[in-house]
Amino acid sequence: VGQLSVDAYMSHFDERTEEEKRRQANRQVDDDGFELVTYKRKSRDLGPEKSAEPERKKKKKELTDFYKFQVRDKRREELASLRKRFDADKNRVAEMKHQRKFKPY
Repeated sequence: VGQLSVDAYMSHFDERTEEEKRRQANRQVDDDGFELVTYKRKSRDLGPEKSAEPERKKKKKELTDFYKFQVRDKRREELASLRKRFDADKNRVAEMKHQRKFKPY
């Protein structure tokens, strides 16, 4: 039992040292002797269902509200629409109360 755990530890140690050697080999040093720092983006495992689909180009969306005045106009129109719907609902509730068919609970 002891020999198995020692063998497992040694194989794990060997893997770590090999990985460290690979890292040392990949280091880039500039003319002054400083190590250049580079970032590698880690790839994610997308799985078989994601990689089977062909990649599609994303469609460019049109910017509807590019200028600030367009944003303000759109917000103003949305508020006007909400006020109009609120008044219509208020009138409908008043009409239902008048007809005595309004039962809120």
